Amino acid sequence: MDDQAKALISGVIASLDCSRDLLRTVLVEDYIPYEDIIASLPTNGSPDQKYMVARKWTRWPTMGPERRTGITIHHTCSHSPLGTARYCSLPVRAGGKGYPSIQYHFWVSAADNCPIFLCAPVEWGIWHDNTGAYQETIAVGMAGQLHLSRPPDEQIGTAVRLIVWLMQEYDIPLENVRGHRDRWRNRSGQPLTKCPGWDHTSWRNDFFNLLNTGVIG
Repeated sequence: MDDQAKALISGVIASLDCSRDLLRTVLVEDYIPYEDIIASLPTNGSPDQKYMVARKWTRWPTMGPERRTGITIHHTCSHSPLGTARYCSLPVRAGGKGYPSIQYHFWVSAADNCPIFLCAPVEWGIWHDNTGAYQETIAVGMAGQLHLSRPPDEQIGTAVRLIVWLMQEYDIPLENVRGHRDRWRNRSGQPLTKCPGWDHTSWRNDFFNLLNTGVIG
């Protein structure tokens, strides 16, 4: 990790009380701030979601690092990556969404110490924020129904830690970090989803103030 990246992350650490120790671990050389659980999650080799069927796709398109241009924040409305992956990959005819896999690359848990899970390869062009068939954004899901209750401070801090790391890894500018509802809007500019819930439980400003501190340093 270069000195500039360390300085950015040090800015996040300096701004936090609750997640200081968690964020400090990012400064370890070549540290990967997540647990890979991809192999434990179900997938579907014959997706029957109508738009995938129309394209004759049996898997997500592959997007190289140079096409990873943004990050989209979601709430998962669940605390189980396994349960969510089952629902996303279950065929439509069986009551699921009929996708090839879960719709989040990363999952930020609200459990003790707020672990981060890698749920799908970052190169998978997962459909998650309604921005087209070839989605160039990385999906970060924060566990919970965050339109009903504000996430714990530690979960916000952990999500910021992950996002600062992703911004450095993929050279993503701050202006390309947005919530789902900031990307999915009607022609009048009105949001078509509550996700990730930050405008309903008042944590948008806290999230971006913390993120700005980390990026501007």
